[in-house]
Amino acid sequence: MTARPPHRPIAPSALPALALAALALLAPAGSAAGAEPAAAQARYLQLDPHWSNEPYQWQLDDGTVLSRSISDEQARATVAARPGHERYALETVVMRYPVRIAAACWKRPQAEFERCIEWGKAGPSRARERAEAESERQLEQALQRRRERAAWTGLDEQAVAQRLRRALAAQAQWEKSADAQRTPADFDCARAGATPPLADAGQRRFRAALEAGPRTPAGEAELVAAARTGHWRAAAALAKLALYEHEDWESAQAIAAWLLDRDIPAGYNALARSLGAADAYEHGSTAPAEREQSARLRWRAALAGDPGAQMDLADELAASDPAAAERLRACARGRFPDIDG
Repeated sequence: MTARPPHRPIAPSALPALALAALALLAPAGSAAGAEPAAAQARYLQLDPHWSNEPYQWQLDDGTVLSRSISDEQARATVAARPGHERYALETVVMRYPVRIAAACWKRPQAEFERCIEWGKAGPSRARERAEAESERQLEQALQRRRERAAWTGLDEQAVAQRLRRALAAQAQWEKSADAQRTPADFDCARAGATPPLADAGQRRFRAALEAGPRTPAGEAELVAAARTGHWRAAAALAKLALYEHEDWESAQAIAAWLLDRDIPAGYNALARSLGAADAYEHGSTAPAEREQSARLRWRAALAGDPGAQMDLADELAASDPAAAERLRACARGRFPDIDG
């Protein structure tokens, strides 16, 4: 038998279909196959060595299952004739091998039987075709979600880059302010900035996203719908989702730029996350300078009242300053009880 032809990668989520197919190959053939006539000659097909102990089906060319079994240690698959038929197929979990066996071949000894077989062109099994179709469907859905994740911002790549550069340049000036000299250990919720109002039109969609689960396709679609209305919490949640769940740097940065354009503190935290994750991805870990820059951006966002920054900062301080971490979490949850983390 020939080696497996090249094929597209199968998404991990589609692999259970192949596992179930392996079990299906061994299920009873059922009434569709019918009992083999007593006169039918049993022979075997010699498979490639790596196909030993492989579940398979012996079928008619139209897919009718004649028998199901497992190839032996020598990679041999037992097959039998169906009177009146010459075209068959042997199907494993991932491959399908069409063969033509004339009636006269079955009357010959095994060695001559093998030489009498006409092998057709091997191709993917029906289970593998279904799995690959499912893989492609999921990939297209992921690409569509990626296209929609930040399209609502209306910002192109150049506009995003310019806005983020301005934010980083302005950050140097903020570093000289009195607020910048404070430390997270001194955090006081009463002195933190008031969070911007939320767009009423987006609240219903944002709640729906939380109920569906932001990581689900339905939940993410609700976040996009809410963000389109100007709902900044939905936008911040999308930026986090894009970065940490999908490694979608472009969308995360576009949303950060959108937030910064509107002077929403969550924009600084979204930028901090993006810079830290990008540096860690490129170098394997975040360099001290980049880590400090991200920390200062996050601190600025936390002081300005961003609940996401407060929760992120609390996570960073949980071991070194649990009291400060608890104050930060209490502040975020006091204003937004539904915040996660």
